[in-house]
Amino acid sequence: MPLLARAEDKDPVELTPQQVAQAITEKNVYVFDNTDSDSFKAAHVPHARLLHPGLYTSKDLPANKNATLIFYCYDKG
Repeated sequence: MPLLARAEDKDPVELTPQQVAQAITEKNVYVFDNTDSDSFKAAHVPHARLLHPGLYTSKDLPANKNATLIFYCYDKG
């Protein structure tokens, strides 16, 4: 389940697939896929960017500090 955390939130919020689908139609919403590159190539949320959870810097994120960031991953587990 994707998570959403806003600056005013204390904890991330879980989103349903329907909420993500609605969110990506809005401005200043960015979706980041934290899976491996093979999984990303096979399938990902429209407009999502692949972002390894341990190998990114602030330069990989939007400059707009008021943007909504949605992160998700898939556990093949």
